[in-house]
Amino acid sequence: MLKHQIKQDNVLVVQPLPGIGDIIWHLPHIKAIASNTNSGQVTLLTKERSLARELLAGTSYVKEVIYLSESEHVYHSILGGWRLGKFLKPFKFDHIWILHGSARYGIAAVRARIKQRFGYGIGWQDAFLTSPYSMTQNDKSLGTIEKATRCLRLNGVPFPKEKTYLELTKKALDSAKNRIKQTDKTLVGLAIGSSEPIKQWGWENFTSLVESIHKKYQSEIVLIGGPDDKDIANSMIAKLGHPKWIKTAIGLPILEAAAIASLCKICIGNDTGVLNIAAATGTISVGLFGSSAPQNKDPLIQHIILPHIKSYSQKNIQALTIETIIDSMSSIPGFE
Repeated sequence: MLKHQIKQDNVLVVQPLPGIGDIIWHLPHIKAIASNTNSGQVTLLTKERSLARELLAGTSYVKEVIYLSESEHVYHSILGGWRLGKFLKPFKFDHIWILHGSARYGIAAVRARIKQRFGYGIGWQDAFLTSPYSMTQNDKSLGTIEKATRCLRLNGVPFPKEKTYLELTKKALDSAKNRIKQTDKTLVGLAIGSSEPIKQWGWENFTSLVESIHKKYQSEIVLIGGPDDKDIANSMIAKLGHPKWIKTAIGLPILEAAAIASLCKICIGNDTGVLNIAAATGTISVGLFGSSAPQNKDPLIQHIILPHIKSYSQKNIQALTIETIIDSMSSIPGFE
């Protein structure tokens, strides 16, 4: 392993996975790379669906977020990499970290005349990199986070031992506090949305859980989700009879939603971006899994999943019970 000592000011990090959770997962890697630059900052290239520009508005080590074109044909394939390189060339980056296995980002880096090129190097991508250490075919089966971590460690970039938190802006926090108007009651957040239908536990289940939590702990509840989750929230509130102890944070700017999650004592939800965001702000979170494998090893996320499942499907998450979730809460300070 090489101790990486090349410190440049104009550094690009490529993380093209489109989810909000993907950005959160890679925060430690982005921060580690930024810490290895003279300026302490990097530029991030990612997809607009990640909402990274808004989500990282308070993140001191991200100087700028550039969005890839959402038009698939523009940067797809080898020719797409050449086009992307032409787009990147005027930025005059001198250093790039590609946290993805596609060769087209390597091609783009060469076309953009970026001198120092680091990445996974599995397969054809390796031909376009300058890094002395690349990953092997044996590393191909590693998970998303593990690949990024291994890439940095192979190339001598010190990885943070401490948890990396999402940095919030004062504006987002003030707006969240004004919206929630906290009382002396414990605030419990529910991440009710899901990026895919198979990850959705269901509004009926969440409604029953809310009833149980409020009955046992007299907690206030805040429903957190995107614009598409409005119907779920309305159905839950109507079923519960529009109680005053339920608050909503639906369709808010993503950093304000993150700030609201940070005010919660605990956040419970589907395997979705909001769950990852809540943990990234420092809130203990309980994730409902079964249709997908847990990826984030954040110590603040408790994964609830049926034991000994043979395959991932929505049936597994639907089989999770209210009692199981309440029992998991009992190990959290304030919910004994």
